Amino acid sequence: MLSLKGNKKFLVIALLLLFIAVSFGTYAIYKSSATGTKSVNAAAWVIQVQSGSETAANIVQSNTFTLADITWDSNSRIGQAGTIAPGDHGTVTIKIDADGSQVDVDYAVSINTTSLNNSNFTVTADSNGDALSGTIAYNATSGTMEKNITLNVQWNGVDSTEANNADVALQGTQISIPVVVTVTQHPNPAAQP
Repeated sequence: MLSLKGNKKFLVIALLLLFIAVSFGTYAIYKSSATGTKSVNAAAWVIQVQSGSETAANIVQSNTFTLADITWDSNSRIGQAGTIAPGDHGTVTIKIDADGSQVDVDYAVSINTTSLNNSNFTVTADSNGDALSGTIAYNATSGTMEKNITLNVQWNGVDSTEANNADVALQGTQISIPVVVTVTQHPNPAAQP
């Protein structure tokens, strides 16, 4: 027979196990989770470039535009019948239109006349203060994110053997003036350290 003393130990152990089992069943760990989403629209990037009366070209899609309507100084025009000659000068205005863009826009205009092999032919920013680079600040008002840049196109009349040979080499040819307009988001994240 089991002694009463042994039964008490067994009873205490059974009660303790029952208490532990009930305790684990009635206590819980508080745990919650939630997820959420929010949609955000990417900023618009709308850049058009035009020259003179030319229709604006969307350079984001085409990467090209046309230099049109060089206004030649009619008071001292030397080249005739739609031509230019040493001593002629004129201007062409390039319009950078960033209306509709939703970021600040940096622009840079570069000109390369080295392919002409004639240092007497120059294209420079007009002396009225137009800069070939700068920033157009974001503004939602139509017409405020536009920049006009006037370029002076000049074929200097220089009388020297070297200049005369270079000028004669251009006669009868079509002269191309490569102008590149580069527009980037400001600040340009790719240029950040």
